[in-house]
Amino acid sequence: MTSRITGAQPGARAIEIRDLHKYFGDNEVLKGIDFHVDQGQVVCVIGPSGSGKSTLLRCVNRLEEPTSGTILVEGVNVIDPEVDLDEIRSRIGMVFQSFNLFPHLTVMRNLTIAQNRVLRRGKDEAVEIARRNLEKVGLAGKEDAYPAHLSGGQQQRVAIARALSMDPDMMLFDEPTSSLDPELVGDVLEVMRDLATDGMTMMVVTHEMRFARDVGDKVVFMDGGVIVEEGAPLDVLRNPQHERTKAFLSKVL
Repeated sequence: MTSRITGAQPGARAIEIRDLHKYFGDNEVLKGIDFHVDQGQVVCVIGPSGSGKSTLLRCVNRLEEPTSGTILVEGVNVIDPEVDLDEIRSRIGMVFQSFNLFPHLTVMRNLTIAQNRVLRRGKDEAVEIARRNLEKVGLAGKEDAYPAHLSGGQQQRVAIARALSMDPDMMLFDEPTSSLDPELVGDVLEVMRDLATDGMTMMVVTHEMRFARDVGDKVVFMDGGVIVEEGAPLDVLRNPQHERTKAFLSKVL
């Protein structure tokens, strides 16, 4: 089989999850998830801490190993033991809560090292692409800075630029603003809004309800390892149908 992700037409399934289960020991964290993200869609996953949101996200590129089920990324079953995970991960950008930048490397080197080693790009091409993406996230001129010299919001925008430099077909965001001071959140969300406007397929685990309302095409509410409710943002956030959704939103809105 081939694991090459070649991109899909708008409206096609970018991510499709079928009957996904995940155990940590005896603890079942995901209890039969059925879920999809269409090409060009922004899907925001909300819910209380411990509901399985981040585990679901991390199963998509197998940072967590699913116990059972099927995960198709642009038609490729990423759980297949013969799948080329490096190839798949090169097409799925991932942005974490804690930035995960290399502290001993400059911003530029953080953006070029994977381009060089994974995509086999030459130095000049990698630098050009890195500069373009730093400009996109509003950090042109920070190429020679080290992460410790940047604010948390700037570090997270570097992490987004690093992911974009791999030319991904889609982006996964795992609570990208949860580690930031409130005054720094807006700049990161603005970059994500711009990506959505540009048509990037995005799966976003977030507590930012305004972002989910304004930018999301679909909101998914998880609790206790299951999807309780999903639908258009205004339907879920303003007119939830399930008591668990209502109780959660009453605390965060």
